[in-house]
Amino acid sequence: MEKEKKDITVTGDNEMSLINGLLKAADYKNNEVRTIEIKRGGETPLFSFDIRPLTADEVEQARHNATTYMPNPNNPKLPQIAKSSSDADFLAWEIYLATVGEMGNKIWDNKDLKAGLVNQGHMVTTNVDIIKAVLMSGEIGQVCKVLDNISGDNTALFDYAKN
Repeated sequence: MEKEKKDITVTGDNEMSLINGLLKAADYKNNEVRTIEIKRGGETPLFSFDIRPLTADEVEQARHNATTYMPNPNNPKLPQIAKSSSDADFLAWEIYLATVGEMGNKIWDNKDLKAGLVNQGHMVTTNVDIIKAVLMSGEIGQVCKVLDNISGDNTALFDYAKN
């Protein structure tokens, strides 16, 4: 059975609808915020924070930040090459970049929190270390699943065009 092909032509009648749809789609960072509640052993949340979708560039930034680089052994004048990459750092960077707060302040930037963690014996030097100290491994995974879902890693979000 051969499928019928339909050509879609942008006209003056549907151009503004298309533009409005594209602009609405581009505003996803402001429209898809989710609140994450961290609960352990009971119903009362220990704390909560908000995350928003990530752009492709932010995911790439998280991947870059989680990678250690070394000089190119073939020629030191060539660009550096990846030496190792940390999955834990990558996921924590995604959470850090996706976290939003009142007036842009992120809970992971709190100096008192960092000092308290150091006093508890945690080795925290960066904001990403704070995330890894505060959230358990499974919690990081669950937050990243929500983050992937709101960032569009869900094929049910759109219908494929049929030819």
